[in-house]
Amino acid sequence: MTTSRLAMLFLVPVLATGCASTASATRPDEPAAEAAPPEATSSAPSGYGYSKDDPIHVGGGVSGEHEYLQHLRGPQGQKVRYERHGSCCAFESEDSPFGAGMLDVYVVTYDGLEEPVMMYLNMYDRKDPRAPEGFRLD
Repeated sequence: MTTSRLAMLFLVPVLATGCASTASATRPDEPAAEAAPPEATSSAPSGYGYSKDDPIHVGGGVSGEHEYLQHLRGPQGQKVRYERHGSCCAFESEDSPFGAGMLDVYVVTYDGLEEPVMMYLNMYDRKDPRAPEGFRLD
C-alpha cells in the first residue's frame, strides 16, 4: 500500500472527529451534521465560495474558518449566522499534515436573506480570502 493511500485511510476518520466539535456556531446544543451537502439547485448561488470547485481558502484550521465567518457580513452589514453542515470533497494539500484534506461546508444566513446558502471553506490553504457574491467582509 502506498504512503498516500495509507494517509487517506487515516485522513477521513481524523478529520471527521477533529471537526465534530465545531458542528454549530450558533446552536451548540445540536448534534454535528455528518451528511454530505446536497447538490446545488438551480436557484442556489454559484461561483466563488458557493462551489466545491471554487472554495474559500481561509487557512488556519477550524479557528481560521470561524474567524473568517465572524468577519463575513450581509450586503448592508448584517451579522451572519452559520452552522457547519459537514465535510466533503477530498483534495491534495501541501498545507495539510496528511498531504490531503476535505472541504468544510457551512450553512450561512443573515436577517433578510430569503434562503440560507451553503459555503465551501478550505481550512488548510490560505489564498487571499474574499467575500462571495452577496456578502462583504468587515
